[in-house]
Amino acid sequence: MTYPSNNLSPWLVTLFMLFALSACSTAPVDSDLRPVASAVVRNDIVKSPNDTREYRYLELENGLKVLLVSDEKADKSAAALTVFRGSFDDPIERPGLAHFLEHMLFIGTEKYPEPDGYFSYVQSHGGSSNAYTASEHTNYFFDVQPEAFREGLDRFAHFFISPLFQKEYVEREKNAVNSEYKMQIKEDGWRGFVVQKQVLNPDHPASRFNIGTLDTLDGDVHGALLTFFDDHYSANEMGLVVLAKEPLDELQPWVVELFSQIRNRNLSNIEREMPLLLEGQLPATMQHDNLKETYGLSYTWPIPPIGDLYRKKPVQYLSNLIGHEGDGSLHKLLNDLGWINSLGAGESVIDDNAAVLSVNLDLTEAGAGHVPEINAYVFAYLDMLRNSDIEQWIYDEQAAVSELGFRFAEKSSAMGVVRTLAPNLEHIPAEDLLVAPYMMEEFDGEMIRDFLGYMTPENVFVAVSSPGYSGSQSEKWFGVSYDLDQGDIETAEVESTRLKLPEPNPFLPESLGLVSADEDLPLPVIQRDDVEVYVDTDVEFRVPRAVTHVSLRNPGGLVALEDAAIAQLYATLVQDDLNALAYPALLAGVSYQIASPPRGFRVSIGGYEDKQFVLLNEVMLRLINLDIDADRFDTLKQEMLKNLSNAAKNRPFRQAYQRVQDTLVNSGWTAEEQIPVIEGLSLVALVQWRDAIFKDVSLQALIHGNVEDEKAAALVELVKQHVSLTGVEVGEPLVATVSGVMEVDLAVDHADAVLALYVQNETASIEERAKSALLTHLVSPGYFSTLRTEQQLGYVVSAIHSVFFERGGMTFLVQSPVVGPAEIRQRTLAFLDTEVERLAGMSAEEYGVNKGGLIARLTQRDKNLSQRAGRYWSDLDRGVTTFDANMQLAKAVSALELPDVQRFLGEVRARLNANYLQVYSNGKFE
Repeated sequence: MTYPSNNLSPWLVTLFMLFALSACSTAPVDSDLRPVASAVVRNDIVKSPNDTREYRYLELENGLKVLLVSDEKADKSAAALTVFRGSFDDPIERPGLAHFLEHMLFIGTEKYPEPDGYFSYVQSHGGSSNAYTASEHTNYFFDVQPEAFREGLDRFAHFFISPLFQKEYVEREKNAVNSEYKMQIKEDGWRGFVVQKQVLNPDHPASRFNIGTLDTLDGDVHGALLTFFDDHYSANEMGLVVLAKEPLDELQPWVVELFSQIRNRNLSNIEREMPLLLEGQLPATMQHDNLKETYGLSYTWPIPPIGDLYRKKPVQYLSNLIGHEGDGSLHKLLNDLGWINSLGAGESVIDDNAAVLSVNLDLTEAGAGHVPEINAYVFAYLDMLRNSDIEQWIYDEQAAVSELGFRFAEKSSAMGVVRTLAPNLEHIPAEDLLVAPYMMEEFDGEMIRDFLGYMTPENVFVAVSSPGYSGSQSEKWFGVSYDLDQGDIETAEVESTRLKLPEPNPFLPESLGLVSADEDLPLPVIQRDDVEVYVDTDVEFRVPRAVTHVSLRNPGGLVALEDAAIAQLYATLVQDDLNALAYPALLAGVSYQIASPPRGFRVSIGGYEDKQFVLLNEVMLRLINLDIDADRFDTLKQEMLKNLSNAAKNRPFRQAYQRVQDTLVNSGWTAEEQIPVIEGLSLVALVQWRDAIFKDVSLQALIHGNVEDEKAAALVELVKQHVSLTGVEVGEPLVATVSGVMEVDLAVDHADAVLALYVQNETASIEERAKSALLTHLVSPGYFSTLRTEQQLGYVVSAIHSVFFERGGMTFLVQSPVVGPAEIRQRTLAFLDTEVERLAGMSAEEYGVNKGGLIARLTQRDKNLSQRAGRYWSDLDRGVTTFDANMQLAKAVSALELPDVQRFLGEVRARLNANYLQVYSNGKFE
């Protein structure tokens, strides 16, 4: 892929998306505006012609950079404030201090001193909030109902105006940071991240540990916290994005007045003059261990700074080619050899003076034995690029897709907008804030070749990871075993004539017009025993895109253990065979997915409409009649077995919640149950199973977007070219009824304990689901603040509304490094006892606010075509042909009175004594 896989180390993955796109529209200029208390105002922000939001950029007198966004149709308002300081700014003696400060800002301010006041306010008003600490910035963000936004923004702003930093909570919150560290300690992604720091210049902050622990935050951390805030949190080194329903002229005065209160300490931008790597450190090869049965290989080249090159993106030209997966690509060759599962390439900004370009490969077990050959192929591909022309047509093709992407950009959530844009205020000029990730408008072949010149065997860091590797050294914080060899990279003789540049992309969209709009919901254009096709013409989002869901439903579905397990393997084989053909389609904005849910195989196609059925035909051809290569069968079978085994090493809280579902749903099967099925499966048996599955199928489909009813008949004819259709009895997943006490001991190999305590609704009625949804909404903020903030039980504390195929319930989920499952259970029950009292005394006003917050969350508008298509398909798959399942639930919630919820809480509390499911692992607590 042209972006990095999930295994790429976090310090390498601050990357642009798949393609950079190009601008073509400008917002109107209001030259008559006279701003209040602001130094600079700009309205010339380039935006997509498809974007109906209005934007204004301000620089306040205190130096704060502000982007205001007005969206009159917003059903959530949101804000993000980014401080242009991060973990790189930790004092050497205080690793993790920036991260710890991020935690502390949520726990009380002078104006709003309640430790849980902010979270409770946001969640009760249908919102959410979070933050993260990156290397050079810290980003805080939230969203909430528009009518609650003004007070929510005031609460948020006072994080930076007057935080309390109470000593009591300073001492408590250290435990939360330490819990976060303990939670990550067996995660291979984090382990690879920290061990690969060993190759860096030890004077560069990228080489340091950055999470924080009880040890690094020991002593007078309160004083260190105050000093860090004073030294680094200054208005002139911050960026704010605010999105609300109000017009810009109404929004601006109160945002300016509020955020002008943040103190300007006149800090300077930090220039890091130390190099990322020292002379003589490269080339180098590191080998280190993984805990999971995974094998990784990555290449990292230091390159000159690229932050100011966002208009040209010369390095992205290279990463796009290296990460290509079509015919002639490095990926195709290594995949055909059976050595890799994935290959990602991308560039990353480390700081103002340092960047890297990285290639990351997820190896098969066979590939792990051929690292010297893979090294040779990687450098052979780079040599092929060096010996080829830097082709402008390739750059122009990428730019053309980019321009389409920007031209037809769809609306994302308010939270997504603000959290993405706020960090960019530091370096991107105001007019380019929206378009910068899309820009690719200045081809510079000489500059591209200059960057290619850095990608040599003499300038590379190679990291090789494998399970159980035993090295001569051990990393301090995560205990990763490793060896580091600074010397020439080992290669072997290979034949590389198959490597070549990609051909022109045949999937580039040509027909971009919009059909005539209608106001109808999806309607059944074809409906009979063997075929049901719904079509919805929807051009509300003004994009020439569509989404097509095709479900082939076989008798009994894919519910049984053998069917569920084999279907996963077969879907993987089909997608593997399609990869070289489908990858150009993906680059051109047309993608597909093959899924194997309980009711039968589903193929989904999305993106620009005019080439969709070309891709769908190829997908159907292989899905029904794949000629399976024996070697690929063996390779992917072993990879699936490896992945199933690795499931036992996922984070404890993820394993516990997944086991709740697997225990209750008759189509849910554990990894342990699936492994024997796959181990005993032969190629012949797989083909026989496939042919039997597709012998008798019916078709249910939804075509949604820039389409008309005629597409239904075309779809049916396409499908009938590959499979005979007949009426079948569809397999329905069933949910077990919890009766008595059910307990599952996971025995996870992790020091943390975990408990998932599930209580089920009495029936699957929508009225019962409304009660459990509203009760979860009411108690979840307090559950988090009580067990996490007050009692410091662990980093993961959550009350979840769990719905499995219409059967509702509640799950209380905690992963803890300090107490065992029995204690977590007792603390949970004690909390619910206090909630009985709290709800008994709850005012009608507070109840109404909370109920309104949940209703607002359930009735949010669809932000884009794919979101709406996903909602429509979910409803259709559940048999809700009025396509209003969320509205029905919201109506049921609206009908609930406070006494209804009080009674329901009493019922839940009683069932937790005698009728519940408890999934747990003791960790280190016996």
